Amino acid sequence: MSLLPYYIKGIVSNRRLWVAGVGQMFGWLFLVAYVFGAKSSGTQSVLLSGIAVWYGYITLALFAVLAMTIVTTISYASHSLAYSFRYTKLSPMSYILNLIGSSSVVGIILSVIMILSTFALFSERFGVSLPPSEFGTAIGVSALAGVFEFAFGAAIVLLVVNYLGLQSQGFVNFLPVMLTIFLGLSQAFVTLPKLLVYLSPFNEIESLLYLGYSGQTPHVSLSDPTTAILNSQLLLLALIAWIAILVSVDGFLLKRLKPRQLEEGRQI
Repeated sequence: MSLLPYYIKGIVSNRRLWVAGVGQMFGWLFLVAYVFGAKSSGTQSVLLSGIAVWYGYITLALFAVLAMTIVTTISYASHSLAYSFRYTKLSPMSYILNLIGSSSVVGIILSVIMILSTFALFSERFGVSLPPSEFGTAIGVSALAGVFEFAFGAAIVLLVVNYLGLQSQGFVNFLPVMLTIFLGLSQAFVTLPKLLVYLSPFNEIESLLYLGYSGQTPHVSLSDPTTAILNSQLLLLALIAWIAILVSVDGFLLKRLKPRQLEEGRQI
């Protein structure tokens, strides 16, 4: 795991992550708090529930940007990685574990930033202290979310590198964000099928982040407490299962990594 500090440093120093990720999501939090999303009436638990809906979705979107930031390096480095796996001590699983570790650490860092931003903005907006109810839960879920988003993005990129060519990379890079927007916003305001929420890792993460900030049991529609209640333990187990499956897929695809020239990805 000696490469872990270098991977963490490389991710944290990526300006795209801070501008397109943290900066944009902070802007959304500001808009929700002061422009169109927040309602100032209700008890503290009601306020926390409304805040947690937006915190869960916006943080999930931030992790999608994190995944895009990390997985693009795989296609850029496919040539050198294929050589390293064959002629050096670097193995595909070691490479995956280092990136998983760095994704988890950076996911925790980003989660702390989002929690503090959410707490500060909404507490100032409503004039009452609104801290997260289960800070440890939110941090733990964020670590898993960082791992999942990386493993999911890496599996897609490796499929492109190995079988489709880099011409398809531009679309694939945005797939995690597209799924996050569609599934995340849907659960926030629409009643999805309960089975879909349990099977969708994006909704599992969003539901658990909601639990971490509000301290309240998540529902099928996070903004509607009259909808069916979700089992938090089942959500967590399903998310861990997704991570295990995707990490195995990533290791399998990395062993068959095909070196690609960056020129293949040029769009004319």
